[in-house]
Amino acid sequence: MSTRTSSPTTLGTTESGSPPDEVEQLKLANHYLRVALDQVKEGVIMLDAGPLDGTGPRVLYSNVPIACQVGVEPGKGLRGLHLCDLVGNERDAVALLGALKDAANGGAAECQAQIQTFYSRGSQYCRWRVKALHNSMKRLLNFTITVEPIQNEFSVHTTAQTPASKAEDLEAQNERLRIENLAAMAQGIAHDVNNLLGPITAQLSLVIPQLAKETELAQTLDMVLTAVRRAKQFTTQVVKSAKAKHTIRQPSDVAEIIKETVRLAQAGSNVQVRIHTPPDLQPAMADPVKVTQVLQNLVMNGIQAMPNGGFMDVEARDADIRLGQENHLKPGRYVQVTVRDRGAGISADNMLRLFKESFTTKADGNGIGLTTCKRFIEEHEGIICVESTVNVGTEFRFYLPVASKPVEKPVAPKESRSLQQGAGAVMIVDDEDQIRRVAAWILKRCGYTVYESSSGEAALKTYQSMARAGRPLDLVLMDLTLKGGMGGLETARELWKFDQSAKIIVSSGSVAEEVQLGFLDQGFFAILPKPYEATELSDAVYAAVMAGDAVAA
Repeated sequence: MSTRTSSPTTLGTTESGSPPDEVEQLKLANHYLRVALDQVKEGVIMLDAGPLDGTGPRVLYSNVPIACQVGVEPGKGLRGLHLCDLVGNERDAVALLGALKDAANGGAAECQAQIQTFYSRGSQYCRWRVKALHNSMKRLLNFTITVEPIQNEFSVHTTAQTPASKAEDLEAQNERLRIENLAAMAQGIAHDVNNLLGPITAQLSLVIPQLAKETELAQTLDMVLTAVRRAKQFTTQVVKSAKAKHTIRQPSDVAEIIKETVRLAQAGSNVQVRIHTPPDLQPAMADPVKVTQVLQNLVMNGIQAMPNGGFMDVEARDADIRLGQENHLKPGRYVQVTVRDRGAGISADNMLRLFKESFTTKADGNGIGLTTCKRFIEEHEGIICVESTVNVGTEFRFYLPVASKPVEKPVAPKESRSLQQGAGAVMIVDDEDQIRRVAAWILKRCGYTVYESSSGEAALKTYQSMARAGRPLDLVLMDLTLKGGMGGLETARELWKFDQSAKIIVSSGSVAEEVQLGFLDQGFFAILPKPYEATELSDAVYAAVMAGDAVAA
């Protein structure tokens, strides 16, 4: 992780006199603590110090497991709710407040009470372990509660359930929580990966148009940019898959997918991959991103199986499958794709374990690559098969149903163009130094005066001081996820409280398409998903600055 430095707008010491690097270290430690708490099995809730009656203290923090357990968005959590908003009934509220009072006097306490599950309007019986934190003067600071589900008669949602229906209901809840945990984890992964890709994408998209297209450097950098764009597609697909969304299939040109995937996969290797596809190959009904992932996995596996180099083949052909010709495959028309290497091969024992999630022969492998390939192909109503001979090679073969409609012609890529020039004052709010600096570099080249802030608190202070000095900012580019302190949404709301006409573009590495309209409804001018290219950034900022005051607050 790179070392953070304070931006020009936030230099100096804190109110306590601590150097900026100490403050950054505290923020980083706070971030690591939050990540660690999200990994534990139990739900964790932190409360303020009171009151210990009525509706009870407010929630200051909640981790991902407790958010999933009660059915709220992990990113939003339970912050701001009163403790008694979480319990199932008044009796449980009294028991829980009693445990808080005992903890306040003795340091720790425990009780059993139901927790409200917002997605089903039901409740679940849990063990609540309460720990009170005091300062050196024995003044109560806050409470930390761990919440762990337990099974007894109170965990039944309806009195009419049979033992079988109870088990089915519990299994369904467990599966739902598992999916929500995966979704939360995938969203975090997508955010972090897209943050890593952000500076690369922006700088490549800025440099490539300045090079002569026929040079080897331009062609190499263009290949890198294509790979980065593909990686962005993959991170989006990870989030969609974790949320258990249906595969979105469309008529797809398998030959083109093979061509692009092989071009990227074999770059820099000593293996030459030969492609064999007929010119009249039928389109497949498929999700292009998932098929690309399958192909990339198989081709990379083949390359790694041939450390001394050589040739491998990727073929595609039309196949009319009759009843019983391929086990577990319905009769019909398919596109058959074959990936054949000439590596060490797979032993008979390993063949039996090949598609098991926990199996891998690589020292640094996790065993999920082929499992994912199998799942993706089966989602397409196809199958994947493998044949291998030790010291001869391995052949993977998978089938995709033929599409009944032709492939839609892709939109021609935009011609390389210069950045959109503008004028005005823009503040970039992002806790990732590299992303902030690259974005500032691009916008300065476009003619803007740029201010940088690494936190929501610093951004709010800068915005207010600039406005009071008679030099108001024209636009704020706000990262949605800020480590420590105020998040992007909270910061935006504070800015609008100060200035209802504040123009803010929200930027994030994990903004799903289906929730983007929600950000616009909340008052943001636009959404700029990460990683963005230089022209995308300049276009978005220019449109916002030139829009004047015609913004929906």
